[in-house]
Amino acid sequence: MDKNTGAFLAIWHGLINEEKAEWERWHTYEHIQERVAIPGFLGGRRYMNNNYKKQSCFTIYEGKNLAIFQSAPYLERLNNPTPWTKTNAKSFINFTRGACKCVSISGQKNGYGGSIITIRVLKDKDFKHDLKYFDQLTSKIYKLNGIISSALGICHTETTSTETKERKLRKSTKETSLEGVLLIEGYDELILRENKTKIEDIINSSSTNLKSQKTQFYRLSYIQKK
Repeated sequence: MDKNTGAFLAIWHGLINEEKAEWERWHTYEHIQERVAIPGFLGGRRYMNNNYKKQSCFTIYEGKNLAIFQSAPYLERLNNPTPWTKTNAKSFINFTRGACKCVSISGQKNGYGGSIITIRVLKDKDFKHDLKYFDQLTSKIYKLNGIISSALGICHTETTSTETKERKLRKSTKETSLEGVLLIEGYDELILRENKTKIEDIINSSSTNLKSQKTQFYRLSYIQKK
């Protein structure tokens, strides 16, 4: 994670197979470039796992703070999709998206791993924002073998649900939202997989009142920094 990350936008989705190659060209040569150029964005990364037919892609955009994802420059881009964006909008399936406040990061600042675990979490009825417990959670995960960084994001529903022209282009993708997510980066996917059960147990036994919901593994495909 970038040491200045105060929030991030997490996106999962699948792709229509016959349109995958063109989508990857667009996402690499236009879309991420366009997003990272927006003031307040720190960088963008795309991860892939073609074994997940429903959600083979995971993308994260890091920002200085949560307000970036409702800023005028960002909304201007969302409401003025390029011709290439319009063409590729039909490629998306099973879209999940969440603008999250990054409430805790443990690990190597400005360090990035070639593999990542995304663990979506649910808040139980006793959940409350407690930075002490958030830091305990990410710190405990970071201490496991092979972990580069562990970051916890809590989704801000109002920011995520802002209606834009780009969002309307995805109306057929059955978009879903999330409550929160842990992003755990490592240098070896096998080691990350060996830690899966330990990490889920740490989450579910923590004092954060968060429960693990869905765990997925992805490999880095492209990264663009400011």
